[in-house]
Amino acid sequence: MSINQRLNDLYVTWRQNHPGHFVGGGVIDEGRYSSTDVKLLFLLKEVNDRDQSEDWSLVDFIHRQPEDTRYHLTFEIIGLWSFGLMNGLPCYQQLLHSKEKHVREGLSGISITNLKKTGGTGGSEIDEIRRHALDTKNLWTEEIKIMNPDVVVCGGTFTIVQEILGFTPVVTSSGTRVGHCLNTTFVDFYHPRYRISPKVLYAYFKETFRSLGY
Repeated sequence: MSINQRLNDLYVTWRQNHPGHFVGGGVIDEGRYSSTDVKLLFLLKEVNDRDQSEDWSLVDFIHRQPEDTRYHLTFEIIGLWSFGLMNGLPCYQQLLHSKEKHVREGLSGISITNLKKTGGTGGSEIDEIRRHALDTKNLWTEEIKIMNPDVVVCGGTFTIVQEILGFTPVVTSSGTRVGHCLNTTFVDFYHPRYRISPKVLYAYFKETFRSLGY
């Protein structure tokens, strides 16, 4: 059974006992994901969906992106980070050559989910995210086990995850906190839309992963 099929079974079972709005995660391209040197899972807070009129999937949303004029900025940034890691962490300017192609290729090799499965307003309240993560611990930890990433990039979620899972973080040479649990490495990182230059944020991503030995 594929990773996304196992996740779908998990979601179906979960939603039978937890009705309400739901946004699932998953692997964008399972063949690509399984063949990457470093399997990345991006663990974010919540999606921006004020309406919450229907359930949807991050995987389906990302697959529809190339049909639009450009990728959503969050996924564009993640795609470039992933492509950079897949290709030896080149300088930022090299990523911008054939940018859409690089974003698409980078996204194809990742997995992604949110701690909070219901939509929010784009201005995440950390206490609400923490409460939701506590209530749904069994769900998101099982997601991680199924996707089995080498590294979980915590986009603004590291402190919550560390508190709930109880691992002891260490600080790398880049100044980044990391922790080991659930057979993977959790990395404290900024959300892709953090208000800083994408060039500077990529430089920190590059330094962080080099400090991890990649």
